Amino acid sequence: MAKLFYLAGEALSGLGSLRWLRVSGGRHSEYEYHQVSFLGWRFEEPSAEKLRRVERAVATTPTQVDWRIDTSRRNRLLAPARILGDGEDAAASPAFDDRVNSAMQDQDFCVRGWADLGAMLRTLREL
Repeated sequence: MAKLFYLAGEALSGLGSLRWLRVSGGRHSEYEYHQVSFLGWRFEEPSAEKLRRVERAVATTPTQVDWRIDTSRRNRLLAPARILGDGEDAAASPAFDDRVNSAMQDQDFCVRGWADLGAMLRTLREL
């Protein structure tokens, strides 16, 4: 997880100063199961251009699962569409945690998501 956190910080900082960053996913350190992957961030000075570059990295990276960016709140969230669900403010929905817990039962999905997140961050770093 530390490597992907570093990669996320490096890739996003290339667009501007970060105020906040969170990476979720990889193997649980104690129980060894794979966790659902997602990335949350907030720039010191958000802009439409920064968001477009992240969107371009997501759109141009071949992935194994469908990904979306939730921009409904101050912090941006890149997550598998499966856990975001539908509707406004999906990540703040009470059902978000239920969807994450349900998706975690699908360990193959978690492994594929972790690989996807790394690939998208490498693409972003190279843009």
